[in-house]
Amino acid sequence: MDYDDHFRLYMTSRLANPHFSPELAAKSTIIDFTVTQGGLEQQLLARLISKEQKQLEESLNQVQEEVTSNTKTLQSYEEQLLDKLASVQGSLLDDPEIIEVLATIKTKSKEVNEKLVEAAEKKIEINEKRELFRPAAARGAVLYFCVVEMTMVNWMYNTSLTQFLGLFDAAIEFSVKAQLVKERVLNIRTELTRRVYYYINRGLFERDKTSFKMMMCTKILIKDGKLTSADVSLFLKAGAGVDDRNKIFAWMTDKMWLNLKALSKHKFNNDHACFFKELPDRIQRNDTVWRNWIEENEPENTTVPDYEEKISADPNIGSFIHLCLVRSMREDRTMLACNMFIKDVLTEEYIKPVTDFIADIYDETKMNVPVLYLLSAGADPTGAIDEFAKKGQHKQFPTGKVSMGEEQEIPATALINASMMTGKWVVLNNCHLSLEFMAQMEDILNPKEKVVHPDFRLWITCSPHDEFPLSLLQLAVKVTTEPPKGLQAGLSRTFNTVVNQDFLEKVEPYDKWRAAVYSICFMHSVVQERRKFGPLGFCIPYEFNNSDLIASLTFVEQHMT
Repeated sequence: MDYDDHFRLYMTSRLANPHFSPELAAKSTIIDFTVTQGGLEQQLLARLISKEQKQLEESLNQVQEEVTSNTKTLQSYEEQLLDKLASVQGSLLDDPEIIEVLATIKTKSKEVNEKLVEAAEKKIEINEKRELFRPAAARGAVLYFCVVEMTMVNWMYNTSLTQFLGLFDAAIEFSVKAQLVKERVLNIRTELTRRVYYYINRGLFERDKTSFKMMMCTKILIKDGKLTSADVSLFLKAGAGVDDRNKIFAWMTDKMWLNLKALSKHKFNNDHACFFKELPDRIQRNDTVWRNWIEENEPENTTVPDYEEKISADPNIGSFIHLCLVRSMREDRTMLACNMFIKDVLTEEYIKPVTDFIADIYDETKMNVPVLYLLSAGADPTGAIDEFAKKGQHKQFPTGKVSMGEEQEIPATALINASMMTGKWVVLNNCHLSLEFMAQMEDILNPKEKVVHPDFRLWITCSPHDEFPLSLLQLAVKVTTEPPKGLQAGLSRTFNTVVNQDFLEKVEPYDKWRAAVYSICFMHSVVQERRKFGPLGFCIPYEFNNSDLIASLTFVEQHMT
């Protein structure tokens, strides 16, 4: 095909690492515009200061402009001098014009250099004030890359930088004000961490929530210089890369012995001495004590023999060292130990069950920002959406529904276009069956020709799919729907969504009605938890004796109050 020599083709992709064929990659220039952690930190710092101390950021920009202008002026003087010297004929001393130019350039160069020195001093002073805000910007960059890395776990967890910047701005706006800059930065950092956690946690499946919180904790400690990547690698791999067959404890499993050897050779935070260097010898000397600790029902809550004082004395990474010990010697208790570690690094708020109310989700939506429900087995949020639409916060919202599938794109488009004009809500179910239509959703929700009614909302439900359009994932507010994990979380969800004060006051006498409600809710949570054991959770007969029965009734009676 003939083409003009001036023809150029530029293509953009939202994918971080698009996989081109070798032939295409060899014929094109690929430029990676993905933001780095250091670059994002600088952007967030400038964004934060422009909101907190706008004059300071304007002063820095002005200084940088002056430096650029003066540097260009100095270069132009040098070029003028070189031109004069190149064009002179005969002796330089006999040319009065050259002497005059030299004197003028010398004087002006001195003035420019003085301005550059003054600007450098002013820039240092401004940067010292800007550095006070850096901890908040650094925390933001760390959290964003935690969010980005979750896409390796599940494609549906994709989140855009625009969504994150919205959380960053909200943290600045709604965090507690303070007179001292240090306190203000601490408040912003705390609020940002909390907002990012709740926003992302809401769109994660239960099996991935602890992983995300552990990523947050370890990356925060690495950024603060309290941990290294090697420390995190020890926690993840333990003794997987160790080959030692000289096991000296017959009661230990081979895996536990390899974990022990890896632990005894590791230097936490690149310390000169290995923290657990003497651990095999100590276990050998106090065999009974250590074996009892390892075989405890809850070793993570039990005093560690020989090392308890040493671990407690290190407030920075003592909890992480304890976590690595539990992970190496009692792998089955690792998840519970992780919760203790999360509680120490962040706060207890981050290990409590979270109930996402549909009213809170609605507050974050806009007419062109849909809600994307990620479905699990047996979950359907349509009923909750209908109930909320009927009650409403200020008024009722009519709702239209389309179950996606073959040939359903046309009625769905018609319903969306009509609802955009009238302010109705639209619920599209099973959207994983119409991925091509989902790829068009960003353009549909942002029409150029017509004005969208501010009450219009789009609710989408779909099962996770590896080919779901990235554009919609980076636009929507994501929510997962699945049973909560744990008895406490189950009861909390029930009493925060189904059971309210009006429900408890429906039937008299209130005390017996409340006891019956709690008993049913408790049994429901128990049955939900038994599901993880499969058929064994329901099909193996269990003989209740009197002591079991009395203990169970006592437990229920205590919790009824």
